[in-house]
Amino acid sequence: MGSIVKGLLTGLLVLAATSGSASAQSSAIVDGPEVVWNHSLWGKPRSFTAEVEGLAKFLDERTGGKFQYNIHWGTLSQPRDNLDGIAVGAFQAANFSSNYYPGKVEASTGLDLPFLPIDTLHQLARVSDEYMEVPTVRDEFRKWNAMYYMSTAIPLYEVVGKGKPPETFEDWKGMRVRALGLMADAFREIGIAPIGTPPGDVFMAMDRGLVDAAAFAYYAHLSYRTYEAADWYTNGLKVTTGAASGMMFSVDAYEALPEQYRALLEEYKAEHGYGIQIAAYEIEQAKAPQVFQEAGLKEVVIPPEERKKLADAGAPPVWKAWVEKMNGYGYDGQALLDFILDSAERHRDASF
Repeated sequence: MGSIVKGLLTGLLVLAATSGSASAQSSAIVDGPEVVWNHSLWGKPRSFTAEVEGLAKFLDERTGGKFQYNIHWGTLSQPRDNLDGIAVGAFQAANFSSNYYPGKVEASTGLDLPFLPIDTLHQLARVSDEYMEVPTVRDEFRKWNAMYYMSTAIPLYEVVGKGKPPETFEDWKGMRVRALGLMADAFREIGIAPIGTPPGDVFMAMDRGLVDAAAFAYYAHLSYRTYEAADWYTNGLKVTTGAASGMMFSVDAYEALPEQYRALLEEYKAEHGYGIQIAAYEIEQAKAPQVFQEAGLKEVVIPPEERKKLADAGAPPVWKAWVEKMNGYGYDGQALLDFILDSAERHRDASF
């Protein structure tokens, strides 16, 4: 499975590079000084990293190698230290996940709220781009010399588990599910026991019966092989987006760039980055059900009425608590939540 996905991702990036070459041929290569940026990332190349890999290729193509964008896979910093690394100038760019930095960029975690009315990756990307530029959110990152660049637009989470499939609302109660952050809070309200198992340990925990299920996007279930220890998977739960994650730059490093290189970064984001990222996810998202079924898993379709029961039980208390938490920071929590909901409605039919 890994080699298939890797090959498909490689094809996407080759296509992106080819497109970049065609663009470069139709217009002069952007000239400028020699610049070296280092990007702190974790894990290994996968759909989650497609936009970062695409950016490195794009900048190499469009500057004739003068803007070197080097990706470091876990060698510069641990994921939970990336924000601090940006703050002290240890590297110029990094991936972030806001829930890794408690008390530092709390306003951005609004994008992690459970059961938001976000259904597509295109919609999610648009909402993320707008919300991360809200002054309250932007200013939190600036305190750490960081600026948001683009979202990783993680697909909606579904659950893969073993034992009795959750056919009704009541079936979820008492289940032990690997979940973190605001999603875990929502699960508690439903009656689910969230377990904070590290991603790399989830397969073993399920295999040994330490947890009953795990919540990830489909692509992550493939990466962590949860389906190999499971009996069923959900379709239609759509519990959260995991959207408070993406790429960030050092403000100092960005402002030191010549204008033509800044323009290239904006061009990549607007015309290439999300297309590469979403296509990479869609490959695995589409393939996952087939892989699950070939492994013998039962599909548990969550009808809209059942999802509504879960959302009505899990979302309101968590949304309210988040608003109150933001108020405690001196922000207008309700205004932040309303912005997300309004943006989601405005971008319901978004596309790239």
